[in-house]
Amino acid sequence: MITLIHLMRYRVMPLLILFASSACQEKQQKKQESALPASKVSHSKDTLVQQPKAPTLSRLDSIDQANTESILESDELTKAQVNLSTADSTIHLRANIRVDHRFFGYEKPNIQSKKLLLFSIFTNDVQNNPFQLKFGAYYETSGLDNKGLKLKYLRTKDDFIEAELIDSSGYSVATIYFEKKWVDIE
Repeated sequence: MITLIHLMRYRVMPLLILFASSACQEKQQKKQESALPASKVSHSKDTLVQQPKAPTLSRLDSIDQANTESILESDELTKAQVNLSTADSTIHLRANIRVDHRFFGYEKPNIQSKKLLLFSIFTNDVQNNPFQLKFGAYYETSGLDNKGLKLKYLRTKDDFIEAELIDSSGYSVATIYFEKKWVDIE
């Protein structure tokens, strides 16, 4: 005769072992989930799947994005000025702390081309030239004057202004293109 102890040993014990094993697996899975951010975890039937991370912005990308958004939201913007009635056609930009501006000078008349120069009202754009632009970053054109440089208007080319960067001896250093929307020509 099978006693109650034998019945427990052969019938109930395997069930207890199976239950304990299942509980351990659930505990291990919860431990793995707690190690991952909640937004990165999804469950399939029997597996834990880690979602790929969203790309994070670098410090420069964050600055660029924030300052670009600020410009887009501005009601009034400062533009550079060119007076063609003067013989030298120098481009001037005077910063106004209450009116935003932020525009790049490019190597070619294309915003995808290499950025060479930046005029911006934002300190994090200008201070220490964070974008490592060849000709620097400035609040206004007087920053160029301090380095013995100036910008002269040459012509309008489609949606761009072609300008010449000239050193103090009058020699051309580079041709730089600015989006026409940032320059008023009188």
